[in-house]
Amino acid sequence: MGKLFNRIITVSLNPAMDVTLWVRTLDFTEPNKTSDEKVYAGGKAVNISRVLASYGYEGCRCLGVAGSDNLQTFSTLLREDGVDFDFIQIPGSVRENLTLVIPDKRVLKVNRAGCPVPARAMHELKDKILSEIDGAGRCLLIFAGSLPPGITVEGYKSFILSLKRENVEVALDTAVFKLEDMQEIQPFLIKPNLPEFRAMCGTDLRTEQSIIKFARVLAGSVTHVLVSLGGKGLLYVGSGGGTRVIPTPVEVRSTIGAGDTTLASFVYALEQGRDPKDAALFAAAAGTASVTLDGTAVVSGSLVEATIPSMMVKPVKV
Repeated sequence: MGKLFNRIITVSLNPAMDVTLWVRTLDFTEPNKTSDEKVYAGGKAVNISRVLASYGYEGCRCLGVAGSDNLQTFSTLLREDGVDFDFIQIPGSVRENLTLVIPDKRVLKVNRAGCPVPARAMHELKDKILSEIDGAGRCLLIFAGSLPPGITVEGYKSFILSLKRENVEVALDTAVFKLEDMQEIQPFLIKPNLPEFRAMCGTDLRTEQSIIKFARVLAGSVTHVLVSLGGKGLLYVGSGGGTRVIPTPVEVRSTIGAGDTTLASFVYALEQGRDPKDAALFAAAAGTASVTLDGTAVVSGSLVEATIPSMMVKPVKV
């Protein structure tokens, strides 16, 4: 299997600067002092681009909308990570998502809502994406992340559908769509985590067999279904079969961006000619390696390859 796509575009409607603070104490009466701080460009689509850049993949560009007030700082972070990007500027600031790591290693996450996105910005973004994919050969558009104020689920779905072309495939990593939406969008790839998959399917999915059952149902509308199971690994189901990848327990430093790493790594592995089951193994190893890093630091290919031997793989009957 050779290279699948001439161009990969990640679409970010609600980017963020991910700020991780390590605090010495957790005191609700006195100020808490930090022992360390890290800031990365973030948001799901941005993180996917950062991971692909870390692997040396050169065919990816991140397009989106972003608040103009601190866009220069955000752009500097993206350039440091080697990300090719272009954002429509809107009033306001790129949001900051805060993560507090307290002394006992528990984590408190606070995600801000982001800037309202006006209709004119969405029109400009659509034109920009169309200009990127016109004549570019086979393209993959990756829509990932939360919706900002002003964008409805129906509006988002219509936006995605308006960009589909014969040469364009769509990947989704967002918590807003249901089963019927997947049947309409017909994506190339989805990667929900388990809570998102439960919400999508409208049921609790308490057993592994029930998760596999609904992944099979989705495989009728989706080419590749990846379900992230957190510390329990990854489930992959596609038309050519399925696999369950179980990691060896590792010391978790940060789970932020692990799912984004998984999706990016699956796509990268397919682009490198791996079959989907091997790509799922690479993706699961990448997600596992990701949680051993601080903040939203990105994995390297060598770290992922070193993690693969510790993974256990079980076939899944489709």
